Amino acid sequence: MTLRQTYLKNLQQRLDVQAVLVLNDSDMLVPFREGIFYFVVVNEPQADGKIRRMLFQEQVIIEQQISTWQLEKGAICGLDERLAEMLRRAEIVWDKEYYMKQMKLRLASLSSSLQKKHICKEYSQILRFFHETKEFLQQGMMLDAHHSAIQTIHYLARLIVYEAGDHPQPALWTQVKQIDPSIYKLYEELSFNAEALEKRIELLVLAIEFWIASRTKESVRYLIELMETKSGPWRLEELMNHPMIQEAEIEVPLVIDKMLQRLLIQEIVCKEGENADRETGFILMG
Repeated sequence: MTLRQTYLKNLQQRLDVQAVLVLNDSDMLVPFREGIFYFVVVNEPQADGKIRRMLFQEQVIIEQQISTWQLEKGAICGLDERLAEMLRRAEIVWDKEYYMKQMKLRLASLSSSLQKKHICKEYSQILRFFHETKEFLQQGMMLDAHHSAIQTIHYLARLIVYEAGDHPQPALWTQVKQIDPSIYKLYEELSFNAEALEKRIELLVLAIEFWIASRTKESVRYLIELMETKSGPWRLEELMNHPMIQEAEIEVPLVIDKMLQRLLIQEIVCKEGENADRETGFILMG
């Protein structure tokens, strides 16, 4: 009996084990350089993240447990990207009731609601780093501006992938080159153009500024649909503390500011204070 057969036989005898997957030890995502890396899917919520390094018949085995609960949640709300990619590449070597075969298909798909959430999150990150880029550029801090510009276009690339109905992969720019060559070209120009660094950043700022202005409504659809669930105004704190927003990790103030600029929402007074202060809220336009 081979090492794998013996190892699998031991796992199959456990009532809590639902599936077993193996990752090739040459895969760049494997966190260890030696041994065989196994995912063990179990029916215990507390198992998430448990990882063991073992010697089995003189062979190093790395075993990471993941619960069916985490996978079910990931299929609905999204899974950690590194973990999702590892599971995508992993080979199923044992699968009770074809659970993992079906789960792989679910994790690979991108529902409309999940797509909108990811797009809004990436858009908010674009706004954050784009503002940083312009501020550093104005202050003459070219290396800091360049770093923020790289972050800006990185999140733009991720957004483009989500718009295409896919998940970002580790080789992001190879992926983007196939989806939107114009965005890939922007990254190339920033990285390899013979122009001075300041000029390259300025050219990127112009391109990103136009893109942001033209794609706001489509990119914030997730937030718009949340605001449509209530007839009255939304206070900023109320939006930021909403479970759908906290779970999505969206930079709400930046997105709200851009929505105001694009006349997608209106700011109104929703509460009069005792000291002449007035708390405002936001309502959708039209």
